[in-house]
Amino acid sequence: MSAEHTPEAQRLLDAAVDVILERGLWGLSLSALARAIGSNNRMLLYYFGSKDGLLTAAVQRAYERFPELAGLIPSLQGDTPLGPLLCAGWRRLRAPENVPYLRLFFDMLTLTIREPAQHPAQLDVLHRHWPAGIQAAFVAHGWGEPEARLATLQVLALWRGLQAELLTGGDPAELDAAHDAAVGTLFPPSRQ
Repeated sequence: MSAEHTPEAQRLLDAAVDVILERGLWGLSLSALARAIGSNNRMLLYYFGSKDGLLTAAVQRAYERFPELAGLIPSLQGDTPLGPLLCAGWRRLRAPENVPYLRLFFDMLTLTIREPAQHPAQLDVLHRHWPAGIQAAFVAHGWGEPEARLATLQVLALWRGLQAELLTGGDPAELDAAHDAAVGTLFPPSRQ
């Protein structure tokens, strides 16, 4: 069993997720996080290798705590036409119970954008996790690889933009309407 998968590492990871969801990532040093969870830098580095490794594992563990989010990408693989699946997916994503994770996601996204060399593991997750799943959904619905990649970028741009609007106080009903109109324009029924 690797160090990261020991019961103690999992306990520390769960405690770190609690702190990160409550406080966010801004100004959160490894030392402050270690103190908040009753540990120290050396132990966190032993179990997770680096601050980036710990934060990446924590963001992924936090994601798992939100079942609507964790089931979102697999839900796009259904037999229903893709447009309705994307619209249902958006509603899962923007559900009020997911807002704490969405805040954490944007915290991590901002840190990763500002300091990509310090967050290579998280950068890798951003490049592959949702993009790969969304692209696979388009391919499963009969799209070719290049078209599916472009459509994936469109969905990510739409969802991330609407998430930002949601987090800054946008009305969910208006965001739903904007989402559905965009999906209808980007992916008309003839393409689904």
